Amino acid sequence: MRVSTEEQASTGVSLAAQKQKLEEYCKFNDWTVVGEYVDAGVSGSTLNRPQLQKLIKDCKNDLIDVLLVYKLDRLSRSLRDIILTIDELRSYGVDFVSLTEQIDTTTPVGKLMFHIIGAFAEFERDIIRQRVIFGMDKRAKDGYVQYKPPFGYRIEDKKLVVVEEEAEVVRDIYRAYLRGNSTLRISRRFNLPRSLVYRILTNETYLGRVKWGEEVFDGEHEGIIDEETFKRVSEMLKKRRRR
Repeated sequence: MRVSTEEQASTGVSLAAQKQKLEEYCKFNDWTVVGEYVDAGVSGSTLNRPQLQKLIKDCKNDLIDVLLVYKLDRLSRSLRDIILTIDELRSYGVDFVSLTEQIDTTTPVGKLMFHIIGAFAEFERDIIRQRVIFGMDKRAKDGYVQYKPPFGYRIEDKKLVVVEEEAEVVRDIYRAYLRGNSTLRISRRFNLPRSLVYRILTNETYLGRVKWGEEVFDGEHEGIIDEETFKRVSEMLKKRRRR
């Protein structure tokens, strides 16, 4: 059940009225009420509501067979949030009933409705993924990294910032490799995993660039290694791989 502050002051159905109707429905169907989840004075524009989150947690923990609401908008005022939430309940094996709209997934017709809702939920998730990928693509093209900062950097105000103490280690690793030391010897000398040493020697982030997929963009951060040093190391790595 839910009622916002605005609804309490206007023509909205009170919590007491919602509860009465829901209890009558449960009694008619011989259902045992195992919990009541009430968000009083809270807007339905957000899913970040204490009782709703507790409800979802209890569904996930297999404490509930059926969720009964007075009306769909008691769950949320956002159609997208309703679809995604009901689909999440479905993944936990929880049926859903809306008293006013007569949506009942415990019936064959209701189960069909659930499948339709599931299709819409999948569509919505695909749209969300596309938006996220688009946003990440744009950030990469603008020169911002989309991955964990490599050794030698930290994130500050969403940008890579050089950690000078680590950056000097990075430079020493490049110098050591150019002097003919193997990645194994370098890893032992600096007490770093060999895999990390190899990543350091091949990471274009140290040039002040951002790699995203197969593309490389100029970064918004300061480089640690110069172009000539990186190129020489890359050529040495290729020669050693061919041996």
